[in-house]
Amino acid sequence: MLNILKGRLLDVLNGSLVENGVVSWEQNRILYAGKADSYPIPADASVYEAKGGTILPGFIDAHAHLTGSEDAGDFANGQCFGDQLLGSVYQLGLLLQAGFTGIRDMSEAGLYLSRAVARGAVSGPRIVPGGKVLGITSGHVDMGPGMSKEDYNSKDHLSMLCDGPDDCVRAVREQFRMGAKFIKICATGGVSSPTDRIDDVQFSPEELAAIVGEARRHHSYVAAHCTGYEGAYQALLAGAECIEHGVMLTEREIKLMAERKIPLVSTLWISLHVANLPGIPPYAREKARICAEYNKKTISMAKEHGIRIILGTDFSNSKNTPYLKLGREFEAMVEAGMTELEAIRGGTLYAAGLLGFQDLGALKEGYLADIAVTDQNPLENISCLADADHITFVASDGKIVKNRL
Repeated sequence: MLNILKGRLLDVLNGSLVENGVVSWEQNRILYAGKADSYPIPADASVYEAKGGTILPGFIDAHAHLTGSEDAGDFANGQCFGDQLLGSVYQLGLLLQAGFTGIRDMSEAGLYLSRAVARGAVSGPRIVPGGKVLGITSGHVDMGPGMSKEDYNSKDHLSMLCDGPDDCVRAVREQFRMGAKFIKICATGGVSSPTDRIDDVQFSPEELAAIVGEARRHHSYVAAHCTGYEGAYQALLAGAECIEHGVMLTEREIKLMAERKIPLVSTLWISLHVANLPGIPPYAREKARICAEYNKKTISMAKEHGIRIILGTDFSNSKNTPYLKLGREFEAMVEAGMTELEAIRGGTLYAAGLLGFQDLGALKEGYLADIAVTDQNPLENISCLADADHITFVASDGKIVKNRL
């Protein structure tokens, strides 16, 4: 079946709006995207009108957490992993409703869910899984200081503690064994953890070298959580190929990133707003205030040095970070000094490149048919991407999963 969308479309490749545009696709590939007067519409096509809205590529979140906790049910207070996994299946549908047709996940759940989506057993965005986040004992992902390290690693489905080069190699191999496509580590402390400071350096140079070396032997890469600057610098020296958050980066790290063409994944909405959210522990609230002061400076330096800034949210569908409002990150990127087009490219074209998709993230002939329609013009009002209520149409891998046109 040939599908046609008519209306204003945003060409993220050249940064232009086509006011009287057409996108056509069959199965999961785009056949045409451009001016309507250059494309005769066949009589048997299914035609949809965007009206006053805008047609865009499907959005991509390069830093998500599929925990499923909010929809895991009441049994055992929602702590059973099976219940959380099924909760995540439901939440994948919420991501699609918000226009997000691709994500890069940092959790054990993403390993299983990515395969389920790929084989058509579950409806959801394309998922590039990283498996458990690696951190040191007493570091950013050590949320169970009352448990033994072994107990914690067996029960936590978000993270894994590892210490010393040999243990780090083991932890990396375990993630690849389960199907991870990249490795995420915590190179510095962070806001949510109780036992570290945001500027703590986590892994030693020897541990970082072991992790990066093992990831490269698997033809993959390391993405590094970096709030403070010194740990970020050590991770970059060791060969990390993606910086997450990058809240307190200095010009030293920024110049090295620019030299090596290392992207920055933003997570700006949380950085700028988490200190004012309800239910945040006092220790985290204070650390969050410090982060908000620094993050806009990092974005300014990154732009100045030509670093590719990519949309990531750090959302997990909690009450403070609901998936239906995942597009708030577009707003936050503009709030931090980016243009509307830069933000949209960060959540489409550039994110697709980071996830390893060379045929995704733009409306172009031959590209995969991941498409979203918003009810306004996002170059004039970026807020129309911030809530699923403004997303009127979504196609994922060519299948129409939302249609309010």
